[in-house]
Amino acid sequence: MLLIKQTLEERAVKATSIIVMGLFALSVLLPIMYVVQLTFSTSSDASFRIFPRGFTLDHYKYVLENKLIQGPFLNSLFVTACSLVVSMVLTIGIAYPLARRELVGRRMLNFIVLLPMLLSLGFLPKYLLVKDLGMLNSFTALVFPAALNTFNILIMRNFLESIPSELIESARIDGCSEIKILFKIVLPLSTAALATIGLFYMVASWNNYLEVILYINDPSMHTLQVVLRTLVMENSMDSTSAEQTLLRNIQYTTIVVALIPVMIVYPFIQKYFVKGVLVGSVKG
Repeated sequence: MLLIKQTLEERAVKATSIIVMGLFALSVLLPIMYVVQLTFSTSSDASFRIFPRGFTLDHYKYVLENKLIQGPFLNSLFVTACSLVVSMVLTIGIAYPLARRELVGRRMLNFIVLLPMLLSLGFLPKYLLVKDLGMLNSFTALVFPAALNTFNILIMRNFLESIPSELIESARIDGCSEIKILFKIVLPLSTAALATIGLFYMVASWNNYLEVILYINDPSMHTLQVVLRTLVMENSMDSTSAEQTLLRNIQYTTIVVALIPVMIVYPFIQKYFVKGVLVGSVKG
């Protein structure tokens, strides 16, 4: 095996990069570790540390058994799952035709897709549209108005353009229909892009807060982010020290529970993330 000897400058740059990235990683990890240890701690001491003082699962038991949190958590899961399916179907349905150079009017259609990224009318026209369509106070208001994202469509379109056109033409010569080409050839080759935009849609839907308070008036239909905001902003100035400690730990535990779905999914698609963003961003 041939070893390439690094110069002193290259070693210095590499060492500096490792130190800088290590410090950046610590700046991200330490606050998370502090919050996580508080959810297991039995001590009322809130000083900075990364290991809990004492150990208890009572906070998680309280959060997971609390019906005021169970309902919104299930609502968030349902809305996120529906949003992910609808968004992926619509994004693929738009990106695939736009990626085909033989599409008539392709330049104009690409401009129409790009237009919402250039012009934004704010939330009021969207609210009036949702109201006129009769979707207020229903989960459809959280799924369909935000089902498409221009940036995600562009990533998917550019990735699909990187698939050799000769491969698709040969499939057509063999008698494959466009639907069969899409499901048997195009999508299996687009795993990286699908995982990337799927993550984007999932995180956006899971963290959605503004549209919930705009469109949903029924408290039983609120998502976890609304309940989390209520817990964090709740005034505890008149409560005792023990009650303040319990409330603080419940707040942190709810935050950690809200992070769990994303933390579970991300490791499985992280290996596709860089490739999907890179190819989808620079192609075309």
